Amino acid sequence: MKKVLAIILSLVMVLTCSGIAVFAQDSAVEEAPAPETSESIDIGAIAADLFSTDSALGHVIRPLTHINFSSTEAFGDSMIKVLYGVVDLLIDAIVGAINIVAPSKEFIDCENYETENFYYGHEEFLTEPAEGAQWSLGYSSASIQTGDELDGSHYVGGSLDLDKYATAIMDDQRVRVISLDDGSGRGAVVFACIDAFGLALPDVREIRQRLVYFAEANGIASINVSVLHQHSCVDTYGMNAPLLKAIAVNPLANIYNKFADNDIELITGKNQAFMDNLFMVTTKAIREAYENMETGKLYFSETDVTEFIREKREPITCDWDLNRLRFVPDSDASRETWLFNGPIHCVGAGAGGTDITGDYPYYMEQYINEHANANFMLILGAELAISSDYTLIPDNLAPFEDIKLYGEALAKKVIETNAPETEVEPLLNIRFREYEIPVTNQILVFAAKMGIVTNLAVKHNALGTEVAVITEMGYMELGENLAVALVPGELEPSIAYGGALDETNSYRNEPWEYASMQEMVGEDRELLVFGITNDQVGYILTDNDYSSIISGVNEEIVATGDKAGSTTIVAFEELIESIR
Repeated sequence: MKKVLAIILSLVMVLTCSGIAVFAQDSAVEEAPAPETSESIDIGAIAADLFSTDSALGHVIRPLTHINFSSTEAFGDSMIKVLYGVVDLLIDAIVGAINIVAPSKEFIDCENYETENFYYGHEEFLTEPAEGAQWSLGYSSASIQTGDELDGSHYVGGSLDLDKYATAIMDDQRVRVISLDDGSGRGAVVFACIDAFGLALPDVREIRQRLVYFAEANGIASINVSVLHQHSCVDTYGMNAPLLKAIAVNPLANIYNKFADNDIELITGKNQAFMDNLFMVTTKAIREAYENMETGKLYFSETDVTEFIREKREPITCDWDLNRLRFVPDSDASRETWLFNGPIHCVGAGAGGTDITGDYPYYMEQYINEHANANFMLILGAELAISSDYTLIPDNLAPFEDIKLYGEALAKKVIETNAPETEVEPLLNIRFREYEIPVTNQILVFAAKMGIVTNLAVKHNALGTEVAVITEMGYMELGENLAVALVPGELEPSIAYGGALDETNSYRNEPWEYASMQEMVGEDRELLVFGITNDQVGYILTDNDYSSIISGVNEEIVATGDKAGSTTIVAFEELIESIR
């Protein structure tokens, strides 16, 4: 019955919208004054642009051109997509109109943007280890908590809410750092990973700014900062601002800042004292990791953890392994360091809670420290809609006990694995490039104008309604057989590994015409993905499967829009081409 009503409603709305559009088009043709020059106005081209699937009306035009008449069920599903498209069009129109008049924080004009605190990486990519090359690695870890997290001014990241301040601390939030050098003389590469929901590029670059002299003095080639994307940590991204308060106050602050040439702090979900401490602790940990470097050997292995992974969105494509880089120091007195890479979201406590926890990585670390006497670090992979599968964990446990057991089970699986391990040659190449992602999601444009999300945004028109995010894409080679894509968001795995939905099965019934990252890298190298690294631009979907924000999925609402996938894969391809 609901589907029938949806079909009827969508037909009425489409006919109404089509009638208005046709009337507007006819009126324009009949009433437009004759041009004063000899050049004619191409009404057909204007109409084609207006009704193209890339325009705002594309929300409706696109599903209308792909109605499936093969069965009643298929037709019903098609018409529901039309209904979703009409609603999306209305939302875009309403929010877009608000964005035109809303007092905005100042965006940088795209032509005036200047790059700062960006690491290009290695100019020269070696094809084999340098003479006398040897791995050196240093590790450091520290808590980023201040003790004030329960004072009512610290919000918990992970879901939009009106007033989601922290109410309990279950365990720790930490930063873990590895400094790695292949002994080639081209400089160490630093990886820091923070227990946090997200960290925008300006904050990553703040960390780099505080390390400018240290990095120059020590020839550090690259500093990279990832997050583990816990939906249960103090908000370091800003999205969990008290929304009503932010929407009421920030426009007034934006007006004052503009006309008084001032810089009143906007209301976001970030606590500035917490952020200052995070910057201080992270920069200190990076220095310590560099200073702790010692020589040794590096090994790579993969443990199949399929039974712990739940992929929630088609296509069911995933790196089903927990990948491990194991550093064994030459000194018997030193501890091994294990760097893991896997795609599992940290949402064991749910997305809407107010208890602070580092989620399963915290308990993985405890178990590995105790049972393997090894340092621990985890960097998430391509984890768009990939979550934890708790099937193997007993039911009816005390709160957070399931998270603890899940983390311990993952750690135990790796410790007891008989997966083959290969030595990684002392060869590290890394390079980055900046690129733009257009923000076509009008809701995120509004959040950016209000200062609630804190990415590095530039404007392409005077009104600030055409906004793009400046971000970074990286590529790294480890040894002769491993490649790493360093991606600034939550990547759809098929973009990395192939298997994207085709024209028949994707939401927009359009093809995805790009090679995968794995194909670009080459089959002779195994591809890993370091996700949410150096920025948090949200979900990165294939353009052809970007669906309605009301269709029951949640990725689209916090994605920059329908161009994130294509701009990201093109940036990666250009980066690879710059190396080859």
